[in-house]
Amino acid sequence: WLIVWDQAIMNAVANSQTAMNAVINSQTAMNAVINSQTAMNAVANSQTAMNAVINSQTALNAIRNNATAWNTFINSTINVKEVPTMTSNTTPEGVASASSIYSSSYDAFRAFDKNTNTCWTAGGYPPQWIQYQFVSPVFIHTITLTGNSTSGNGYNPTSITIQASQNGSTFIDIQTFNQEFTSTATTLYIAKQGYYKYWRVRINGTVSGYYPIIRELNFKGFIQPT
Repeated sequence: WLIVWDQAIMNAVANSQTAMNAVINSQTAMNAVINSQTAMNAVANSQTAMNAVINSQTALNAIRNNATAWNTFINSTINVKEVPTMTSNTTPEGVASASSIYSSSYDAFRAFDKNTNTCWTAGGYPPQWIQYQFVSPVFIHTITLTGNSTSGNGYNPTSITIQASQNGSTFIDIQTFNQEFTSTATTLYIAKQGYYKYWRVRINGTVSGYYPIIRELNFKGFIQPT
């Protein structure tokens, strides 16, 4: 696997579906790729390679466990997608929704409006959820979440589960994070194979069991190529 150090050869491999299938199905090959910046650059610059990796849990796990490779992967500029600045639950695109809202002033889109002076406030005690429906399926690798206030505030989430769905009705659990989410934005990373239209944060608990408040939430990743 000395070819991983040759840029021209790796570019050819990255742009070949057959070659990438061979790479992601070989632990030896994946180990060589993640330990070569040349190889990872080739992967990050190829839609074919990025799509192959996203559809392989084995490949994603290998990349996620190598900090340098993961950084190169998530900073790819191929088909980048995140939640836009929402001005209503359906504007400018997609759909923001939640299990409940305290009032219309605290609607779901307030967590996606890029403004920490506004927020989504649930209309009930945990568990509650807030989600965003993308127009097309997206692989998400980064979630940024801002809670209500400084540490110890009763409305700050203390446990969340990231969930995803293809159809909006059947959700799978991706990963649970047990920590307090304060007014300082927290960045979380996940690596679940495949593309999903619906991405949800389920709040399992808050500091004092109060109604959950999220000031800002963003899902970022790569849109499924057509």
